[in-house]
Amino acid sequence: MGRGLSDMGAGDKECANFTKGDQMKHLERMFKSEDIVMYHARDFSLVTDKLVESVEWPKSVAMLSFNFKPFAPSGGVVKHKVKGDYVVRYMYGGKANSLRPVGREMKNSPIVMRPPRNVKEAVAVTKATLGKKATTEAPLRGPAFRKELRRYMASFKKVRTMLLLKNDKYVGIASLLDHVRIDGKKCSTLTWLWTDNRLPRAERSDALYKATK
Repeated sequence: MGRGLSDMGAGDKECANFTKGDQMKHLERMFKSEDIVMYHARDFSLVTDKLVESVEWPKSVAMLSFNFKPFAPSGGVVKHKVKGDYVVRYMYGGKANSLRPVGREMKNSPIVMRPPRNVKEAVAVTKATLGKKATTEAPLRGPAFRKELRRYMASFKKVRTMLLLKNDKYVGIASLLDHVRIDGKKCSTLTWLWTDNRLPRAERSDALYKATK
């Protein structure tokens, strides 16, 4: 199965992306490219196998995407109703002034945050974390994901990155990419966020706080 990275969910809506399976039928679509076809589902509860099977999804397109009106999931956890053999990914968005940091700030924290010295350092840390994750999860990924990852790495001069260190060792990274949505609005997508899970709980929480504040 193909699996890509999508930036279609940025803004004040959320998206559920479904990796390609069988040929689909017809429904009015919002957007189509060589990598993705996107439909508006109105409500997340409508995103089911039946809906996936009802839309036109060319075999040459690796990813199917649905966007829908914002909602607050029960218990704070999004659970989809798709049972088919798809790789499912969610994208969350909101206005910058409404977003809040994740984690909790730690007094006298040993975690420091700084920008990379150059693009080479940013790329090296990204390859050591995102690249390692992609390799580990390779059986769950497909050619669309690998294609998008290569495209992302090749455009790294446009990516804004901050690094997190403890005793001069990398323990986190946060990267943003500014771009234009399909509706013409400008947005920033958090393309990669990693913190070392070997950190003590309080320090990792502080690392997340620094990366997202």
